[in-house]
Amino acid sequence: MGLEELVAGWANDPDLDGELVHLERLTAHGAIFGDLDPPLPAELKESLSDLGIDRLYRHQAKAISDIRQGKNTVVVAGTSSGKTLCYTIPIAERILAQPKSTALLLYPTKALAQDQLRSFGKLDIEGLAAATYDGDTEIDQRQWVRKNANVILTNPDMLHLGILPNHGKWADFFLRLKYVVVDEMHMFRGIFGSHVALILRRLRRLAAHYGANPTFIFTSATIGNPADLAARLVGLDVGLRDQDDSPSGDKLVALWNPPIEDEEQGRRRSAMAETSDLFVNLVRHDHHTIVFSRSRKATELIYLWSRDRLGPERKDRIAPYRAGYTAESRRDTEAALFSGDLLGITATNALELGIDVGSLDAAIVNTFPGTISSFRQQAGRAGRTQRASVAVLVGGEDALDQYFMHHPRELFDRVPESVVINPSNPLVLQAHVACAAHELPLEPSDSEFLGEDTEEAATALVAEGHLELRRGRLMWAHQQPPAPRISIRSSGGPTYTITSDDGLLGTMEETRAFTDAHPDAVYLHQGDTYVVQNLDIRRHEIRVTSGNVNYYTQAKSEKLLEVLQTFESRPLGSMTQHFGTIRVESQVVGYQKKKIGSGETIAHEWLDLPASVFETQGVWLEIPDLLVADMSTDRLLGTLHAAEHAGIAMLPLFAVCDRWDIGGLSTNWHPDLGGPAIFIYEAYPGGAGISPVAFEIGADHWKATREAIATCPCKSGCPSCVVSPKCGNFNEPLDKGGAVEFLDRALGTP
Repeated sequence: MGLEELVAGWANDPDLDGELVHLERLTAHGAIFGDLDPPLPAELKESLSDLGIDRLYRHQAKAISDIRQGKNTVVVAGTSSGKTLCYTIPIAERILAQPKSTALLLYPTKALAQDQLRSFGKLDIEGLAAATYDGDTEIDQRQWVRKNANVILTNPDMLHLGILPNHGKWADFFLRLKYVVVDEMHMFRGIFGSHVALILRRLRRLAAHYGANPTFIFTSATIGNPADLAARLVGLDVGLRDQDDSPSGDKLVALWNPPIEDEEQGRRRSAMAETSDLFVNLVRHDHHTIVFSRSRKATELIYLWSRDRLGPERKDRIAPYRAGYTAESRRDTEAALFSGDLLGITATNALELGIDVGSLDAAIVNTFPGTISSFRQQAGRAGRTQRASVAVLVGGEDALDQYFMHHPRELFDRVPESVVINPSNPLVLQAHVACAAHELPLEPSDSEFLGEDTEEAATALVAEGHLELRRGRLMWAHQQPPAPRISIRSSGGPTYTITSDDGLLGTMEETRAFTDAHPDAVYLHQGDTYVVQNLDIRRHEIRVTSGNVNYYTQAKSEKLLEVLQTFESRPLGSMTQHFGTIRVESQVVGYQKKKIGSGETIAHEWLDLPASVFETQGVWLEIPDLLVADMSTDRLLGTLHAAEHAGIAMLPLFAVCDRWDIGGLSTNWHPDLGGPAIFIYEAYPGGAGISPVAFEIGADHWKATREAIATCPCKSGCPSCVVSPKCGNFNEPLDKGGAVEFLDRALGTP
């Protein structure tokens, strides 16, 4: 059955319970071609022709012309638009003309670097020796790569840990460095992007030390601020090429809303169950399909449920794919998907990026992925050729999901979000100033590379005894290098190994270990269920055993917040809104066991785990006692808790974040304020730039929050308004009506 016929039949399919609330048709369009002046070298032109590439799209030709002139350039275009050629062609040209030239390419994931290595191999240019250099590269191979490769494909982690601290071993490479490529730039956001910005600036500093001045090339999916983000990442002006002249096939984009199962609570059927239904439906009709989920657990569950429903001829032709698997396992899955051996795959956003997995007919996005840009990127994974395709967004119970289910034009017409980073985060900056001092002694002129706050960061490091002044320059004061102690993809802390009787299963950060791998927690791996037997905090080890259980676990946590410094304050209705720094103390204190399917709580157990403490930025509402004087303590707690949840859920409409980047706390009495308060804070030490934006749009944010709660059809609160999927208090207490009443009073809503 064809895709269009299949999708049209979903509305009346007795095996599908959800509702097709919107169907958007994106019509096919042809290519616009461009020419290069001067034309490509004959050898390169012939090599491209062997790959079926005889002409360049206009946006490719213009970007390559800019790069040829040494202009730092960011290329923005859709999925399968040929962005990769915008940098592979200039690199190949330069190596043909100057064989000793080198290029460094950065990718957000190892899988994407491996995929692009295959692309360089197909190019088959004499003298071009490309190699990956990452955590999967064997030790005995690394020396060969350093000595022989002139195109290195790596990731920010290895650049930070393995290349920059050992730059002496890379002296020849840096001396001849002509190009630095940052692929999938939109992925470098928040605290990770802030780290990457300073890694790139350390790279610029070392390149200058060796006499090189490379051209920087960025590629990105469509975002709101590509030129600004590229400039902030590298600390240089960057030109923009953002048209897309590539062809595309017809695409249907369906919005699928799970049915309401509990009218009183407004609860809908599980989005994962609906996603599994659609996945099975597509695979049974032999349509190559990818499913995206935001969490590892959802990826595993959808795979498990779908596998068990497919017949023997297809159940072994689907597979899960996520971070934490071994490199060999990931690459086997990629190859099987590319070859067509696999009909379907369930994945986290690791496959959102431009990894070539062949031609896919359909993409299912299991709940809104947090940003419009990510949704469009994931939907674009299907139909990467000019053939017809379908993409489906399955709505979750989250407020943003339901907002788009009821306002589909916002999803298709809204300008994608701008990406926020904060290279001035004091903790991040100090970490990389320390790394820079270890690499080369610091001088006052280094602020040109590391930023205007370099001196302040260096002063703090001197005071802490990490830097010392020698011969007028600041040097790292310890024997051990600082880089290995810095986690650039998380808020820090150790990494735990997960082992069973069969050996190593994967790894997990400590913060996730406490919530997802505490003793007796249910852990899923490649569709198999395990129960955690032991969490060894001293050795950073998690021991699991195989278990066949009919429940999952959900952790309970408690938080304390302390105001450290207030930067700005302003009235917000009858309240006062503040922006500043706070200290967050969070502790997992217990967990619930819940039945799979119904979510019924069957047990509640307590835990004794250490607390995590960090300082970050946040905004908070100081609420006058008179505003809520007529509310009982119980009602006030439920009222503020409900308003906090909805405020967190709606902030991504205004600030560049998703609800998983932020946390919150509501209280009827806060000791630093002497009264009721609602806090929304960034989930990363030092902040990633979200809080200043949240402060500026505070009035609009809380008005929208009030509307989201008031217009939700449920009676007492549901996941589409005030129930949070990440609440550490099991969403108790919540008072939806009280939240609307409180915000009406506070904002003066008529």
